[in-house]
Amino acid sequence: MPSSMHPPARFAFRGPEVLARSPVQGGEPDPRPAPWPQLPVPEGAELFPLAVGAAIRPGLEGSALAVPPETPAPEGHEWAPLRSFINAASEEHEWFPAARALALANWRAATRFCGRCGSPNGDKADESARLCPACGALQYPRLSPAVLALVRKGDRILLARNARSPVAGMQSILAGFVEPGETFEDCVVREVREEVGIEVANARYAGSQPWPFPDSLMVGFECDWVSGELAPDGVEIVEAGWYGPDAHPLLPGPGSLSRRLVERAFTQIRARSGVRAAVPGTAP
Repeated sequence: MPSSMHPPARFAFRGPEVLARSPVQGGEPDPRPAPWPQLPVPEGAELFPLAVGAAIRPGLEGSALAVPPETPAPEGHEWAPLRSFINAASEEHEWFPAARALALANWRAATRFCGRCGSPNGDKADESARLCPACGALQYPRLSPAVLALVRKGDRILLARNARSPVAGMQSILAGFVEPGETFEDCVVREVREEVGIEVANARYAGSQPWPFPDSLMVGFECDWVSGELAPDGVEIVEAGWYGPDAHPLLPGPGSLSRRLVERAFTQIRARSGVRAAVPGTAP
């Protein structure tokens, strides 16, 4: 892209980071991604639409910009993890367009060339798809479905610490990717068994959320403990326990579906016991 172009980009990404305005000295950071300012874009940057054709709907207008990894932030701006905006947002609709933009940026970076013949890919004019001009192969944005499993046992829920958790002491509900030939419900049972060694049943849908790290779709379920004692696998899960609403470890950030499911479960437990209190403990 010529460096003199001034794209109307709603979002700008550098890998998993999104452009934000730098906070005024002593002030709080702006909890919203910032558009690319009216400056030349770097060599090697790519401007792309958030949606094409029938996919365009309110909230998905405009374009996003993906810049090379060494690109410094423009003056008055900084690069920040998109996760920080997810945690700061009070409503999902505030960050869904940015999540879509990051997922598209990840997909486009991974599909620069045709997977069938190796030719440079082009864009399909009427939908979000990559079209190979040489062999005609189509590649659509990839989605990797993963389940979240909130396990109930009486008035307690299962929380576990993942070995790769970036936040010390934080625990969450179990998660895992769906395998080929597997239903969401089957995945819930398998992942819980593999990760903590217990049997669960009665998996029921509880919500979903896009998670562009890099291309996940989180599908939440609640299920019930049936049998077994907790035995973390020691590879993915290094600690697990049963917790109630008034005594539990640090929880995921409020923008995540996992946190929403935990809070809903704790609210229901309190309602049954007649206790009303806030959920303490949030990961930064």
